[in-house]
Amino acid sequence: MCSYKQTPVDEPCSITYPRGVQDKNCWRVNYVSRRICALEGSSVNITSEYSHPDNMKPEFKCWSKKWRKDKVEVEELIEAAGGVEYQDNMKNQHILTINNLKKNDSGGYTFRFKRDHEGWTQSDLPGVFLIVTELRVKMSPFAVVTEGQRVTLTCSTSCPLTDNTNYIWYLNSRPLTPRENQNKHLILDPVSREDAGNYSCAVKTNKDISSAPKTLTVQSITGTWTPAAAGVSAALLVLILLTVCWCRR
Repeated sequence: MCSYKQTPVDEPCSITYPRGVQDKNCWRVNYVSRRICALEGSSVNITSEYSHPDNMKPEFKCWSKKWRKDKVEVEELIEAAGGVEYQDNMKNQHILTINNLKKNDSGGYTFRFKRDHEGWTQSDLPGVFLIVTELRVKMSPFAVVTEGQRVTLTCSTSCPLTDNTNYIWYLNSRPLTPRENQNKHLILDPVSREDAGNYSCAVKTNKDISSAPKTLTVQSITGTWTPAAAGVSAALLVLILLTVCWCRR
């Protein structure tokens, strides 16, 4: 039989059991995921699993966050307010939901629970580490290339997203037709002058999260082809046609 000790609030007792192990006489805390990568502006669920003796149900539950500030570890209580929600379900899971994530939401999150007048119970293991990242477009080999080269565009993040993430590519704010086997990576092989422009990528969540645009410049033998150059060329062509028509009159 496992045991727990009563401690002051600022010195929580710690009891850990493997996921899936059930003991009705034990106080236990564990986590569904230990590391989460989420996009800035999206929402995330951080889930804990807990158990307790049948006749000793917890009356207080809370989450706290740890992060480093000026090389000092800081911990604060996370209150259910604004874009933060607490949820309990029938499977003895407690879920912390954070909406509209910001970079400073990154950090370590720990769940605790207790009965009145007793010490807090938490896991011996570290909590859940959340990394909030943005999307960026990276171009290889360079953002300025020559017509005919192979160019790879990557929708990059500072931590790996889930394998089933759906990416969308845009050229000059217009969605591109998906190409076979191209998702996080967009391959232009060979690249042509028509491929020049401003590229951005997005991830489809409950709302589309987009990167900032990045310009691909394609050089030809006669010079550089960019959206601006294309516009100037079109304007010159129209001017020449108008001049020819006027002369014929």
